[in-house]
Amino acid sequence: MKRNLIAVLIFSFHQVVFSNQLDFVGVGEKNKSYNLEFSLEKTALIVAQSSNSPYSITLEFKETYLKENFDLKLWQNYPIKNIESSTSENNSIIEIFFHKPVTWQKPQQIKTEDGIKVLLSLDHEKEIKKMTREAIVMIDAGHGGRDPGAIAKSHNVIEKDITLLIANELFRTLEDTDGYKPVLVREDDSFIYLDQRYQKARQNSGDIFVSIHADAFSLPSVKGAAVYIWSDEASSNSAKSLSSKKVSSVRVDEFDFDEDLARSKYPEIYEKKKGKSLQLGKKILDQLKRDPYTHLHKKRVEYADFRVLKSLDVPSVLIESGFISNSEDAERLKGKPGRRMIARSLFLGINNYFKENLEDDFFIYDAEGYLTYTVQRGDVLSEIAIRFGVPVMDIINTNLIRDEAIFPGQRIKIKI
Repeated sequence: MKRNLIAVLIFSFHQVVFSNQLDFVGVGEKNKSYNLEFSLEKTALIVAQSSNSPYSITLEFKETYLKENFDLKLWQNYPIKNIESSTSENNSIIEIFFHKPVTWQKPQQIKTEDGIKVLLSLDHEKEIKKMTREAIVMIDAGHGGRDPGAIAKSHNVIEKDITLLIANELFRTLEDTDGYKPVLVREDDSFIYLDQRYQKARQNSGDIFVSIHADAFSLPSVKGAAVYIWSDEASSNSAKSLSSKKVSSVRVDEFDFDEDLARSKYPEIYEKKKGKSLQLGKKILDQLKRDPYTHLHKKRVEYADFRVLKSLDVPSVLIESGFISNSEDAERLKGKPGRRMIARSLFLGINNYFKENLEDDFFIYDAEGYLTYTVQRGDVLSEIAIRFGVPVMDIINTNLIRDEAIFPGQRIKIKI
């Protein structure tokens, strides 16, 4: 009797400490695309990776337990060979095996009234030689809605508008370049709490997180762009001043992942993230240094206590594109050319970061080392060249373009 009681108590304790149950819901199919659906009680830390020997995807759900009588329903359909489940310590592991390589997306975690819906998207329409997926870039336009950020009345410039315009410019370049999947944290003039911003990176399985700002300072002479990563201690007085302004009340609900607690539970993951954040920050700063129109406020990556950057495992940076309290910066960011140059520096920095961190399943570059861009309505070669930071003639010669004539849907190769 005592043994049974102890067993019940141990199982009950396990569920209290790791009260995040994982269940398999099913598979949806449409036009050679599949959504494998799972359910959780709250957002989890999910480690997702693929393999080419054998062709498979492994999902590790940290600190979860499988529902009693967990049933994968022995679901099989080409190209899925079979799905297996197992447990390791306090984690649940799902392995999906394939007959052939597929393109896939890291799992989304979607809040519902009953908990969290987890979707793993697969596609086998394209003939590919290895497992592939897109790099997910979270783009956070600072402020929004009832939080306007900095305001320069003399130039009719509001920070929340500038950040969204730059974010949209960056989004467009990434969206139309093969291998990237950009996600806007806010798509319009809406208010979003800081905690909700990095939670969106968790829910979308972001590979990196870039927060865009355009602040103000008490001294109008202060100007220029700067790049920040997270630290408890600010690296300068201006960093300390800026971080003290970017605060908000905590907005974390019962379905959210506790990033603060996770940093103490997984110190190795967090240390790796900090190193990657610094690497990403340096790549972006290198591009800002090359921008002839943008003055630098700080010539090295700065550190500040920006809560929006405190994700456990997603490399995160914050970009101050300028100080709109400075007349030159306000004019520069008020115009499209100035904002486009910031977006270009962000894109090139991001691309150079991934160039050094190409996971086996990324397909950003083709076999010859070119990026592939899909021409959109309204595009002209000169603007494409500016966006990618290359001479127009390089694009013309590489793609054998006559009379600079391009058309929507055309796929062009770009070497950067």
